[in-house]
Amino acid sequence: MVRSADEGKMAWAETRPHLDQCLGCRACETACPSGVEYGQILEIARDKLERDHPERAKAALLDGLSQPGKLKLQLFLGKMLPGTKIPALLSRMLSGEAPEADRPNPQTLYRWAELDESQLPPVKGEVYLLEGCVMRVLFPSVHQATRRLLRRVGYTVRETEAGCCGSLHLHVGYLDKAREFAEKLAAAMPEVLPVIVDSAGCGSTMKEYGNLGSRIADLGTFSHRVLDVSEFLLANGLVEELAKTNLTTKITYHDACHLAHSQGVRSQPRQLLEAIPGLQIVQLQEADTCCGSAGIYNLTQPKMARRLLERKWRNIEATGAEAVVLGNPGCHAWIAQAAREHKSTVRVLHTAELLESAFSGLPD
Repeated sequence: MVRSADEGKMAWAETRPHLDQCLGCRACETACPSGVEYGQILEIARDKLERDHPERAKAALLDGLSQPGKLKLQLFLGKMLPGTKIPALLSRMLSGEAPEADRPNPQTLYRWAELDESQLPPVKGEVYLLEGCVMRVLFPSVHQATRRLLRRVGYTVRETEAGCCGSLHLHVGYLDKAREFAEKLAAAMPEVLPVIVDSAGCGSTMKEYGNLGSRIADLGTFSHRVLDVSEFLLANGLVEELAKTNLTTKITYHDACHLAHSQGVRSQPRQLLEAIPGLQIVQLQEADTCCGSAGIYNLTQPKMARRLLERKWRNIEATGAEAVVLGNPGCHAWIAQAAREHKSTVRVLHTAELLESAFSGLPD
């Protein structure tokens, strides 16, 4: 369809309803025997549509999500003034449907005990950690857990002022804006150090910065330094440390689309989880099927996103697990909403939070 539009055989405007309904989950890339990069085709096509027929509501939504200060203000206003529902209004404007996504509630930092340096290995290196935008505001405890785990394998975090990576813009078709964020991020992390990411969508984008091209920064070289937190921890000995712990609980694991299909990171989180004595891991049916969050999909296509969420939740409940573990903030917030709506006691935890709990105990 995109090729037909590019060749003038159909109008670009005719592609919009179909491209808008695509999750961008890239499961098609996992299935395709020819290795067609459908994700990149989708991003290029969406960029063409936004240039020719811009959606101002979408631009406003992305602007609010990608700037931590604005996002915090929106969440604060939503809490103090219940009638202030900016994301819900934008969702209705973009979709013409009743909103489904709740206003997310930012985490409070877990009260884990201070790390005892005398019990930790000597520091052998530094890494950068992407603080990002949505993850920084909504899930600060994930970064907290990631930092603690990095220290447990001998690494400290080099602090930076780095912000949004541009993934939300890239996935919905704002290539120039995504490139701008990428250049700023690369400039904020100039030393040749590993760049650790605990958000699947961000990691996917950063590993593919080379596709954006840039006259300012060598984005391709930068992308080679990017690692998901599970990749880095597995490669640097966390399994051996986890073997000394114990955590008695039953969990299941959900594969975030941009971790499994885009980055090909499937076994690493599971190997780390399987290293914890006492942990019972139950296989999740359709583990790598999208939950419907998909960046801003649950705001732009709320009905379809809801169908996918309920399907995912039924599979989670069927496992009988006490917690579902995952690696992306969008999945985290969306599946946590399902847990609240179903009045479930199933906890939703990032992989890093569960791994740190093996050392420090499950947080309250």
